[in-house]
Amino acid sequence: MPFSAKLQLGLALFFAIVAAGIWCVFLRRTPTHSATGRVTGKSFKPAGEYWQPPSGERSGFWTPTRIPIAECYVFEIQLDDRPMKVVYSVNTVAAREFDVGQRVVIEYVERGIPFVWKRIYVSTMRRAD
Repeated sequence: MPFSAKLQLGLALFFAIVAAGIWCVFLRRTPTHSATGRVTGKSFKPAGEYWQPPSGERSGFWTPTRIPIAECYVFEIQLDDRPMKVVYSVNTVAAREFDVGQRVVIEYVERGIPFVWKRIYVSTMRRAD
């Protein structure tokens, strides 16, 4: 039984709104900003693993794929010009040069849906010397 034209139009409109939301949050170009702050927390996150189940048509016996996740340090940074903390994870070798209380400069992009939801994604962190 075919769908009615109104139902098809409604579904098309719904998926267009979903696609616009995905574009707004993840794909649109956003300027890179720079800010200074102070490291307020440094916590170790041990190595782990993630098991990804197979997807798609299964014509035979498939097992989940093991995806290892490397150990890292997660830093909490209090920004000087905003009343919020951001987090940034760094591998264990690069984390040696950062300590709690240290001043840092971060580069970040803001993603989200305007007036609804916003998140800051930190791309780099360096000393503020």
